[in-house]
Amino acid sequence: MDCYIVNLSHTQRRDLYITIWRPDDRGYCWALSRAGKYPRDHVMTRLGYYNSGCSNVAVPCGVLDAVAVAPIPGHHDNDAGPCVENTRANWKLILASVIAQPAYPSLPEFKGARRVRAAA
Repeated sequence: MDCYIVNLSHTQRRDLYITIWRPDDRGYCWALSRAGKYPRDHVMTRLGYYNSGCSNVAVPCGVLDAVAVAPIPGHHDNDAGPCVENTRANWKLILASVIAQPAYPSLPEFKGARRVRAAA
């Protein structure tokens, strides 16, 4: 089973789509057609890197493939898609589908999410 690496730190509440890692740990994208598919065995050997919770989580590819949609025309990358919308429902599904319990809590940003307050 292959996994997508979903990035929390580069997905902000203003983003329409959730950020996914590209292949070979080389950058980020919104389009699943350009995203990397990481073998589960490889991800499991480096959970702290791929599935920390605070910045990244790893989920089976089928989870995102099932909820992906065509992007808004003209939004990005020559309309590359499909993409996963940055919604509460999609984040709930993603966090329920991680391949292993992350070491840190995941606090995704999406429209309507509570803002995290910085420590005083």
